Amino acid sequence: MLTERLKKVIQNSGLPLAQFAQQTGVSKNTLINYRDGATSPSADFLERVCRDFSVAPGWLLLGEGEASGGDKASGGQGNDTEPETYSLIPLLESRVKGGPEGEILYEEIADHYPFKKWWVEKLVGRSRERQQSLMLIRVRGDSMSPTINQGEMALVDTFESERLLVLTGRIYLVILPDGAVALKRLVLTGEPGGPKLACLSDNTANYRPFEFSLDPEKTLKSYVLGRVRWAGKEFD
Repeated sequence: MLTERLKKVIQNSGLPLAQFAQQTGVSKNTLINYRDGATSPSADFLERVCRDFSVAPGWLLLGEGEASGGDKASGGQGNDTEPETYSLIPLLESRVKGGPEGEILYEEIADHYPFKKWWVEKLVGRSRERQQSLMLIRVRGDSMSPTINQGEMALVDTFESERLLVLTGRIYLVILPDGAVALKRLVLTGEPGGPKLACLSDNTANYRPFEFSLDPEKTLKSYVLGRVRWAGKEFD
């Protein structure tokens, strides 16, 4: 478990809790909550643990591979190999919803998954704010099969500019008229009666395309929560 591996990092650091907390940018009470599993660690905290204590993200988050190339976590002397750097993307536990002002709502973060930093920078650039707009969701339903299957993880870019412009035929996380949230390919049309969103599924055998009208007093981000950038493969 992540909590057990975090306890090992703290123990092998040789630092008192207060000092470990200070070095990783959190309060002592927050660190204790992370260590004991009372709350899920933030991405910023996990990144600092990996960077400052030479911990491999794959080991810390998933228990895969060695603790570290430099291996401060396991008490080793380390080597001259620079550990590969990663960005940690949160996986949202609950269904994502849209708030009244278009804000993104969710209950909790289930975990964080490491993605190679160079790839994240290629995808969205080096801006910290831009990278923090990325989130993982667990796909429910089969409407986008075989492109994205039920149970898979999809990486969604929720940056505001992605929610205010619909690229024709791309896959988005969209709020449907009944309030449900789904992955759909979108087409924005300017009908005489007002703009409409056409929603298309890749599972054409079981799901028909449909469209709905948009409230002219609302922006697109009241309907579009983000664009899918990856789900086992990269989407442009």
